[in-house]
Amino acid sequence: MLEAIFVKPFANVLFTLYNFLPGHDFGLAVIILTAMIRLALWPVLAKQLKSQKKMQALQPEIARIRRDNAGDSQKMNAEMMELYKQKEINPLASCLPLLIQFPFLIGLFVVFSHAASGVNGFEKLLYEPVKNLSFIKEILATPSLFQAKLFGIIDLSMKGNIFLAAVAGVTQFIQVKQITPTADPNDPSAAANKVMVWLFPALTGYIGFTVVAALPLYWTVSNLISILQQTVISNKEVDKMEEAQVVTKVRSGGKTDGDGSQKNLAKPKTSKKTKKK
Repeated sequence: MLEAIFVKPFANVLFTLYNFLPGHDFGLAVIILTAMIRLALWPVLAKQLKSQKKMQALQPEIARIRRDNAGDSQKMNAEMMELYKQKEINPLASCLPLLIQFPFLIGLFVVFSHAASGVNGFEKLLYEPVKNLSFIKEILATPSLFQAKLFGIIDLSMKGNIFLAAVAGVTQFIQVKQITPTADPNDPSAAANKVMVWLFPALTGYIGFTVVAALPLYWTVSNLISILQQTVISNKEVDKMEEAQVVTKVRSGGKTDGDGSQKNLAKPKTSKKTKKK
C-alpha cells in the first residue's frame, strides 16, 4: 500500500528528473523533488505555521494562566481552553501537518535506500514509460553508468556523510528555533522547550549520519524551504497584526499618522457664549 502510493510515484518522478536534467545529476534531482513535495504540501504547512505563530503570540497569556492556577490544574485547563476558544486557535492544529509528512519521509527513505543498491535496487520501482526514457534505458542496460552523486562529488548512496548530516542538523536547529516561542523563565514548559531546540537537531544529525546521504540532503533542502516559508508566514502575520491595531485605533476614535502615533479625532468642546440682554 505504502509502496504503491508513495514509494513508486516518488521513484518515478525522481528518475524522470534524473533523465532530463543536464549532466544527469542525481543530487540535483533529489533537490528538485524535495522542492516539489514542499510546494505540494504548502497549503497544509501554511496552516501549521500560522497556528504556531498564533500560539507564540499567546505565550505571555498562557504563562500568566499557569502562574495564577499553579495549584489547580482543572481550573488552569479550563481557562486555557477558554483562551483558545476566544482566539479561535486549535492547540492540536500543528500536529496534523507533521503526521501528514511522515509517509512522505518514509517513502523517500525507501526510494533512496533502493537507489543506493544500484540499478537492481530501483529498477523494479519504475513504470514502463520511465524505463523507456533514453538515459534510464542506458543505465538499465549498463548499470555502471548510474552515479548517485551530487554535483559529481558527494556520493548520495553512501552512509556516514558527516558534512550533509551536520548541515541537516544545523538547518533543523534554525528551523526549530524559529518556531519556538520565547517563554517566561518562570514557566515550567520553558525548560522543555530549550531541550527540544537542541534535541531535534541532534537527532536529525545522528540519523542523517547513519542513513544514505540522499536523506540528509532531503532534510537540508526541506529545512531551508521551511525556514523561507516560516519567514514569509511570520511577516504576513506581523502585517496583519499591525493592520488590526490601526483599525482598532481608528474605530476607538483615533487615527495614526505617518509614524504610527495616534491622533484624537474628537473635536474640542467650545464654551457657550452668554446671550446679550
